[in-house]
Amino acid sequence: MVEPHVFIARQPILDRARRVVAYELLFRPSEGAGATGPLPEQATASVLTDAVMAFGLDALTLGRPAFINATRFLLLEGLHGLEEILPPDRVVIEVLEDIEADAEVIEACAKLKRSGYAIALDDFVLSERNAGLVPLADYIKIDLLAGPPADPRGPIGRLRDGTLPTFVAEKVETIEQYEQAAAVGFDCFQGYFFGRPSTQTARRLPGHRLSRLQLLHVLQDPDLDAIRLEALIQQDAGLCYRLLRTANSAGFGQTRPLSSIRQAIVLIGVGVVRRWVMLWLLAGLGESAHPELLAMSAVRARCCELLAGHVPGASPDEGFLLGMCSLLDAILNQPMSVVVEELPLSAAMRAALVGEDNFERRLLECALALDRGEWSLTRRLALLTGIGPDAQAAAYRAALRWFAELSRTAA
Repeated sequence: MVEPHVFIARQPILDRARRVVAYELLFRPSEGAGATGPLPEQATASVLTDAVMAFGLDALTLGRPAFINATRFLLLEGLHGLEEILPPDRVVIEVLEDIEADAEVIEACAKLKRSGYAIALDDFVLSERNAGLVPLADYIKIDLLAGPPADPRGPIGRLRDGTLPTFVAEKVETIEQYEQAAAVGFDCFQGYFFGRPSTQTARRLPGHRLSRLQLLHVLQDPDLDAIRLEALIQQDAGLCYRLLRTANSAGFGQTRPLSSIRQAIVLIGVGVVRRWVMLWLLAGLGESAHPELLAMSAVRARCCELLAGHVPGASPDEGFLLGMCSLLDAILNQPMSVVVEELPLSAAMRAALVGEDNFERRLLECALALDRGEWSLTRRLALLTGIGPDAQAAAYRAALRWFAELSRTAA
């Protein structure tokens, strides 16, 4: 299948226990597709379904439900007969805030619900023009930037017969906002509040964490061979166990079990094993960290690696390490300024990680903008890095697919 010209991003939605329960998927056409503004409604369904077919929902959401924005055209015309591409049990249709709840829209949403789709109302503010959709809503999303969080249940409850919808607080960027929204009754939360350290005490890292950080750097050596990799892995019983368990899994079709680290490395390859070990080390560093931080770090790492490959003289291996380290402040619950002092990194990479403007920082900003769907920022960064928007989008898509495959084989 020819890969469509489309930008794609995903934003996590978490429950009160801070578990990721869904992703909102964001789409827009690429610069190369000739569109510079919003996509015409008649083409929305085509771009959306082409993207989902090309990338696969599993790669985008790792098996969790996908929230997908729907224009009026998509509600009335674009979703007919698409149950196989957008499976009802995996997709939540998100009705945009500017859509009036007239008779056609209400009937379209009712029909979608009869087909098995869930309905979400985006950026919802109760008014006469949208009140008719409230009884159909499975989710109601409220933008916290529109005002301080307030109990959303009263007025909406009066319009429904029976159970309330799931209330989702949007644009939750700090732990304080999360706690306020949870206190007034929100059920789910969309934003990156879990990606910020909640403690800013400048203390030294424990010895075992420091050694793992140093090992992350050693694993990025482009000249690392099987013998050295074997020696590094054998220093950690936990890594030995995980590697042998993975290598002996059904996915590698072994008729006889592998019994040594060397055999596993030969079978799987130095490059793949090195990536697995780095992710396992990162998971070990963040024993109490949010699991999504580890996923985001891995996607950023692969994205930065691929982006660096577009720039003459840039090191893809260093790009991978840059992305991998970009959330260590949240994973370790320490200021990034403390974390980088413990890492044997170049001065440029240290500067980038604490936010100073240089090429490495701009490379990382590309990955962040792609992850958040900040398309206008990707265009500005294209001028600063020399990496075109289409190349940026392709790198992010490839990083998502890579992580989905990695998750299946190295769980």
